[in-house]
Amino acid sequence: MTGPLLRRFHRDERGLTLIELMVAMSMSIIIIIAVGGFFIASTKAAKTDSTSETSIRQASNMMDAMTQYVHAATVLPVSGGSPVAAVEVAKPTDLVFYAYVNLTNGTVTQPVQVEYTLDGSNNLVEKIWNIASSTGGYFTFNSYTTAPDRTVVLGGPIASPTSDGTSLFTYLDANGNALASPGTGLGLIRAVQVNLEVGSTTAGTAGDTHIQSTLYLFNVGYSATTASPSP
Repeated sequence: MTGPLLRRFHRDERGLTLIELMVAMSMSIIIIIAVGGFFIASTKAAKTDSTSETSIRQASNMMDAMTQYVHAATVLPVSGGSPVAAVEVAKPTDLVFYAYVNLTNGTVTQPVQVEYTLDGSNNLVEKIWNIASSTGGYFTFNSYTTAPDRTVVLGGPIASPTSDGTSLFTYLDANGNALASPGTGLGLIRAVQVNLEVGSTTAGTAGDTHIQSTLYLFNVGYSATTASPSP
C-alpha cells in the first residue's frame, strides 16, 4: 500500500498550497512560542529559587547574630546615679545598645556597645565599640558616631519597611506593646521585634525571604529604674 502512495506523491508535482504552507508555519510558530515560554519560565523559576535559597541563609545568619547580642543587652551602671538604659538609640532601622557577651579582660567582664543599622546599599551592618575607660568598675564609651572597633556586614540587601509594612526594628514595652515613641522612652524598652525581608531593597520582590522574631532584653529587669543616655 505504501508503494502506490509514494508513486502518487512522485507523480504529483503540485507541492503545497499557500493555505497549507501558512497552516504549517502557524503551527511551527505556536510550537516555538510554547517551547520558548517554557524555557523562559523555567529559567526565571530557577533564578528565583536560587535567590530565595541565598536569602534564607542570609536571614538566618543575620537573626542569629542579632539574637546573641540583643539577648545580652544590659543597663550601664553609673557611679552615683541611676544606670543608663540598655538601649541608646531606638529607630526603625538603627539600634544601639550596651551588652555583655562573654567578653573578658583578664578577670573583669566588660560590656560592649553594639549598633545594628543599614548602610548605603541597605545591607545590615553590625558595629562594635569596646569601652573607652574604666574607673572603679564603671565603664564609659565613646559616642556611637565615632569609628567603631569592629564593623561586619551581616548581609543584604534588606527591604524596610517590609511587604507587610513593618520596619526593621519595632520596640516593645514590658507588656509586649509597641512603643509609639521609643526614642523618648528608652528605659521602657524590654524587647526588640526584628522584621527581616532579605533579598532586595524592594519589598515583596520574588525570591525575598521575610522572617520575624521578638528578641527579649533578658538582662534588663522589668522594674529597673534607668535613665536615658545623654545626647
